[in-house]
Amino acid sequence: MTITEIAQEAGVSIATVSRFLNNGPVKEETKKKLEQVIRKINYVPESFTRKIISSPSQVSTIAIISHSITNPYTTEFVEEVSTIYNSRSIVCYTVYCVDTDTEYRYLMDLIAHKVNGIIMHDPDMGDGKFELYNRIAQRVPFVIIHSLKGDISCNSITVDQEIGMKHAMEYLINLGHRRIAYISGNDGYSFRLKERIWKEELARIGITPPEQDCIRAANVDFEKGMDTARETVLTYLKEGNRPTAIFTANDIIAMGTISALTEMGLSVPKDISVMSHDNTLLARSLNLTCVDMKIRSVGIASVDLMDYAIKGSDTTPRHISLTPSIIERSSCRNILKDSVIQ
Repeated sequence: MTITEIAQEAGVSIATVSRFLNNGPVKEETKKKLEQVIRKINYVPESFTRKIISSPSQVSTIAIISHSITNPYTTEFVEEVSTIYNSRSIVCYTVYCVDTDTEYRYLMDLIAHKVNGIIMHDPDMGDGKFELYNRIAQRVPFVIIHSLKGDISCNSITVDQEIGMKHAMEYLINLGHRRIAYISGNDGYSFRLKERIWKEELARIGITPPEQDCIRAANVDFEKGMDTARETVLTYLKEGNRPTAIFTANDIIAMGTISALTEMGLSVPKDISVMSHDNTLLARSLNLTCVDMKIRSVGIASVDLMDYAIKGSDTTPRHISLTPSIIERSSCRNILKDSVIQ
């Protein structure tokens, strides 16, 4: 869509649209109307021309956009990418946004300032985001990291969480666990995917989990999720629920879960086993058995894909899928082995 078409859609002059796009003086009411039109169509100005660079050594700035600074997975991912780029004298900086409008403004600002590449880490993929990211990938070297497998026309990296969750459930089932509670966030693709596999793997051995064993807490992608998870699990336990194992959809939830178990006088893994997802510093410090989401490998793959996009000799999008693994530590009890010993 051109500036002329935006002006017609918003019912304003072309000059007004131009002033708005260049941060000139525009009435507040008109500004809101133009913002709505531009967001509706995922407009990316044609003047933001894709910058093709012949050699990675010429790159000066790579930006990472993510939704949380307090999620340890994000922090460790950013640190990995930054470490690689710093060793090559490339500036790498990160911006954080928690809503769609802020993300859009960041993206447009980064492109306007001619950053040499953008890495999107775990963005919200709703509301026509595929189209927006595909358009941006035509303007600037662009890599997206997400758990969602979809028809996206830009370089992308996924870690196959479906396989990871199946391995996690198989691991717990093989230890003899039959009542396995699942705790996640209120919504989100990866949370729903894990919930589906949780149900399917229990159904495979003839078990239909009670409704209360699917536990949801708010804000679990952020530091405050430790508190909300703790409160939610406390309520669950105080209602008399006693699974033999709890699987948590990330390490933040695991931290809150263990706090709740401790407060109830329950120990891990003697009373209840806990298995987590991600394998961040939190899981390592708590000695948690968990699904390893390959943070280092994702970081390395991100840099490799960005180098590929920057060279520009082949504009065909590349898609990398990594397979998670199980890291076995001491937070899960082998019920079958213990019963034989007794």
